[in-house]
Amino acid sequence: MPLLYGKNIVLRDMRPEDLSGLRRWVNDLETVRYLSARYWMPQSEADTADYLDHAMHAGANGAYFAIANRENDLYLGQCDLISINWKMRSADMAIVMGDEQARGRGIGTEAIGLILAYAFAMLGLERVELEVATDNHRAMRCYQKAGFTLEGIKRHAFMVDGKFADLAVMAVLADEWRAA
Repeated sequence: MPLLYGKNIVLRDMRPEDLSGLRRWVNDLETVRYLSARYWMPQSEADTADYLDHAMHAGANGAYFAIANRENDLYLGQCDLISINWKMRSADMAIVMGDEQARGRGIGTEAIGLILAYAFAMLGLERVELEVATDNHRAMRCYQKAGFTLEGIKRHAFMVDGKFADLAVMAVLADEWRAA
């Protein structure tokens, strides 16, 4: 995996030493509330280690990056391209800011900018999409700021706090990214 440098962060490969950073957030309800079922609590240390191993050995159809502090290389979260479809030149994107202190400081927006540059300029993808719970307003604003467009709503397609929730499907195309 290449190193992708931003102003405050670097996107780098996931490493065994990131396990402690992952463990700090995988059982925090506020952090995992809107994440996929893979992160539903409780998460044992073995669950987290299995996920980290998967991220480190993803192969050609996934690009898993740790979001790290540029000054000290400490794990802050992760930003991933998953389900890369090379024929369709598309991928799904996922992001989590695991470090509470890193939230609300523009680091997520910076990470998304870096991974979109990687997706479009380096991998030659045409489309990056994501799904987000419609009541996750903070995330939706971040994605819109990064260039994602709302394409539709999947009704009752997710669970938040034990209740059905709608998912927004958002995407950005290569031409839109280049124009921005």
